[in-house]
Amino acid sequence: MLPAAPVPDLALLLSDPARIADLTPEALPALLAHLAAVQTVVAARLATGLHRDEGPDRLLTVKQAAPVLGMSEDWLYRNADRLSFTRRTGRRTLRFSERGLKRYLADRGA
Repeated sequence: MLPAAPVPDLALLLSDPARIADLTPEALPALLAHLAAVQTVVAARLATGLHRDEGPDRLLTVKQAAPVLGMSEDWLYRNADRLSFTRRTGRRTLRFSERGLKRYLADRGA
């Protein structure tokens, strides 16, 4: 069995990616494995940390949600089915997820 190639210093490579050209071909698979591991940890952290401090979701009425969106209540009723944060709590009752509404506005740069 061949000895494992030394794992390059990731911090050094991140600060100067051109140094990757200096690595031996044998070191590249180990580097790729470490990068994949780091990517997995970062993605997991991002997924769990995005909504960590939002607290419980509130359901807003049309009267509460309209000014947050900067739209009229009529506009909100007409477009409710196209908005991802709409929640139907009864046959004729609409509510709007406050958390979803905030994400909607953030995604649009509002």
